[in-house]
Amino acid sequence: MSGAILLRAAAAAGALVLAGRAGDRLAAGLAGALAAFAALGAGRTTFPGPAEAAAVAGGIALLLALGERREMPSITEEAARLASFSAAGAAAVALASGRRLPGAEPLALAALVFAAVSASGAESCRAGGEAGWREGLARGLGVLVPSALGAGLSAVVAASSGRNDAWAILGGIAAALLVWTPAVLAESARVRRELAEEVELGLLPGEDAVALRLPWTRGLEKRFGRRDERREYVRSALLLAAARHQQRHRTGEAVRLRQLEVLTFRTRLRRTQEARAARFGRSESGEYAAEPPPPQA
Repeated sequence: MSGAILLRAAAAAGALVLAGRAGDRLAAGLAGALAAFAALGAGRTTFPGPAEAAAVAGGIALLLALGERREMPSITEEAARLASFSAAGAAAVALASGRRLPGAEPLALAALVFAAVSASGAESCRAGGEAGWREGLARGLGVLVPSALGAGLSAVVAASSGRNDAWAILGGIAAALLVWTPAVLAESARVRRELAEEVELGLLPGEDAVALRLPWTRGLEKRFGRRDERREYVRSALLLAAARHQQRHRTGEAVRLRQLEVLTFRTRLRRTQEARAARFGRSESGEYAAEPPPPQA
């Protein structure tokens, strides 16, 4: 067995280990880089054809999915930030691996793996909020969609014959963004459906439930307070929606465990609401409106 194969096997093992470190952006970037090296090698002299590109993209996605072990966040903005580090690491390695390719093909190769890793992260994020066969379907698509993207972008490069590689690069960038649409829509529908009952029970203000539906609306909502308060409030609400959704589609002991999660996130929401109300109440009362007079000499 050659040293190059051993090195790529070691990179694959490293990707599996690092991808499992939930929330660690540096580890995510290194995992993406190692997965890309394991799939591409140190230096390519030809751009992969559609079949090989599908295998490369799917292999990278599979390594990351196996390493994550369901650790990808189910909140879209958190998952997207983490996936962007993995995708950037993979793209950097692809760019270095394809440095000998002609024209813009190194950039096209980087765009290919960037889109593949982004798609893998998007489907893993969507799977994290699902249960049963829906979760299994999303995890399967987390490998199939990157493979399809790889084959498609490779076909564009082959058809362009080096004249219009820019279309493949732009297509990869566009795909890396668009693949998050299903995850955002699924999260929005879940939040709208599950938090409606929390509003009816009086546990969540109706205007908060509306603002929580989309990443950009909850990110701009001023009533959610300071940055730390906003993060805690939004995370608790979205995880509450996910726990309620999963509880509906599980049976046996899993239902009881999800009920405990529901109660936990409800408690966190209430505490955050109370802290926010107390702070806003003090501000409106003018308690801190004026500075105290200086001490007399």
